[in-house]
Amino acid sequence: MVQVDTMNEFSSISVVIPTFNRADMLAKVLSSYLEPAVVGEVLIVDDGSQDQTAALVEGFTHTDSRICLLRHERNKGRTFARNTGIAHARGNLVLFSEDDLALAPGSLETLVSHMQETDADIIAGRRIWIRIGETAQQALARANRNRRPVVNIRLMDHNSHAITPTDVQVPLVDATMLVRREVLDRVQFADCYPGNAWREESDFQLTAQEQGFKVVFCPHALFYHYDRAMAGRGRNRLKSDLIYLRWIFQNNLTFLRRHREYLRQTLPESLLLGSPLLTSLLYIAYRSVWLTQAEIRRIWHSRTQA
Repeated sequence: MVQVDTMNEFSSISVVIPTFNRADMLAKVLSSYLEPAVVGEVLIVDDGSQDQTAALVEGFTHTDSRICLLRHERNKGRTFARNTGIAHARGNLVLFSEDDLALAPGSLETLVSHMQETDADIIAGRRIWIRIGETAQQALARANRNRRPVVNIRLMDHNSHAITPTDVQVPLVDATMLVRREVLDRVQFADCYPGNAWREESDFQLTAQEQGFKVVFCPHALFYHYDRAMAGRGRNRLKSDLIYLRWIFQNNLTFLRRHREYLRQTLPESLLLGSPLLTSLLYIAYRSVWLTQAEIRRIWHSRTQA
C-alpha cells in the first residue's frame, strides 16, 4: 500500500448509494452527501426501482453536476448495485453508503483524516440508529450511553453505537465505510448474499483482511440511520419480518461457511463449537430479540400518536 501524506490525493471521493423504491427516503438524505467539499461524485445506483427514484435523482443533477444516476433495468440486489458503483467510480477513495442514512456534518472529512493517521484501508464511524419518534439529537444521546464493545466476537456482530477513546483496528465495521481504491482493485462484493443482502459488507471486510488490508473503527465520525418503519416495508409487517429473519439466517450461515478457516485461525471464539450452523442459530435468536424490540417500539409509538 502506498502511504498518502497530503489531503490532495483524498480530495475527490466517490460516493456509492444503491437504492430500490425509496425515493422519499433518498430525498431526505441525499443532500448530506453533497455538502462535503471532498466529494467528487455521488453515484446513485437505481436497482430497478418502480417509483419516482429516477426522476428525483435527475432533478438533483440539474443543481449539482456531481450526481450521476446509474440504472439497472431490473432489481439485481444490493451487492450487484454496489459493484456497479465500483465499476463507475473514479475517486481514489469510495464511500459506500445507503439510501436511508445521512452523514453528520464533518463526518466524511473526519474519516479521511483518520484514515491517513491510522494507515487504514477501510474505515467506518458510528451509525446512530434513530428510532421512530426520536430526533437525531435524542438518538445520539441514547447511543452515547452505550458501553458494549465495538465487536461481539462470539456473534461476529458490530456495535455501531460503540465509543472508544481512539481509533481501533477491528475485524468488522459498519457498512457505511470509506475504502481505498487499492482494496477495490482486488476485492468486490460477493454475489452469494440474496434477499436483504445481510452480511455482504462483513464478507467484503473479512475478504479484504484475508488479503492483508487493515480495517479501522473511528468513533469520531457519525452517520444517522432512519428507523426501518420510516423507510417502509409494506403492509404485512409480520410476513416481512419473517422473511427478513430468514435472509439473515441464510446469509449469516453462508458468511460463516465462506470464512470458516480464517475465523478458526484468527477468531476461534466466533464459531460455537467450531460450527457455522450452531453459531447461526445463536445469531438468529439474538437478531429475533432485536427485531421484536423494534416492533414493540413501533406499535407503542403508533398507539401513543393515535
